[in-house]
Amino acid sequence: MKILILGTGVIGTLYAYALSKHHDVTHFVREDKMKVMNGKTIPYDIIDERNDKKNMNTEGEYTYKCVTEVTENYDFIILPVNTYQLEEAIKTLVKKASNAKFLIFTLNWGGTYEIDKLLRKEQYIMGYAGGGGTFKGDLLWANIGNDISLGSVYEVQKPLLEVVVRAFKDCRIEPEIPSNILHWLWVHNVGSAPLGVGLSKYNNLDELLKDKKLTKICFRAMIEGYKICERKGVNLKDYPEVKMMSMPFFLLYPMFRRNFKKNPIMQRYTAHALKAIDEMKDNFKGMLKTGKDLNMSIPNMEMISKLL
Repeated sequence: MKILILGTGVIGTLYAYALSKHHDVTHFVREDKMKVMNGKTIPYDIIDERNDKKNMNTEGEYTYKCVTEVTENYDFIILPVNTYQLEEAIKTLVKKASNAKFLIFTLNWGGTYEIDKLLRKEQYIMGYAGGGGTFKGDLLWANIGNDISLGSVYEVQKPLLEVVVRAFKDCRIEPEIPSNILHWLWVHNVGSAPLGVGLSKYNNLDELLKDKKLTKICFRAMIEGYKICERKGVNLKDYPEVKMMSMPFFLLYPMFRRNFKKNPIMQRYTAHALKAIDEMKDNFKGMLKTGKDLNMSIPNMEMISKLL
């Protein structure tokens, strides 16, 4: 398949690395980046969870193939952008290819109303990456899971969903298809945004975790966020992570901290979070507004909102 990826960020590069083994992958970049990025080869150090444990740690090189124009000849375009960048990204690309098909690869809180003003329903599906990481200089230091989450909001999107699922399966990535992709994205968003606000105080997860009081408030803010999701129609019983957050803090805290300290996959995933603090803070603002609009009791969310 012919796949276009917007930009050369961590997630775009990570999935280009995986998809390019079986597909023709190109990156869309601005004119000023074309000379720098087109043909550039970067090293990578990736924990590839598609492999057995002995062969997960992979090193190699990836070479970018870039364009500055978009046609409608791509099977689909991946948009791995921050939530607040999505509208502008769609506007830019549909001006160049009005009938293009998109995988919107970002979190969501506001539903599809704004997206549906820009795209026909059959033009897009939604999803979220199963990996993360960061750049250390030119080195891509990351992990990639053997799964991702994908879904259609409308019935008319299912043909595109089938195409995208097939593309990832070709590369040994097995998509999970939640019964409601929007609800999945909302719950996942709540699981990261409050911690992102707490993280903004230190810009270092280890330092945040040393601040036991703030960490506890962030965890409680997550629980409040899940309750907001419930008011938005989410069946929380469908999400095991919600049940885990109901554990007493004295049990949850050491588990979370140990996972960060000992789990190399978590370390790479959280390195990505440090680059996404602005997005998490912006998403949190939306959650906070929803909670207030619904007249809900959200004291912990209000407490950490002082860090915004």
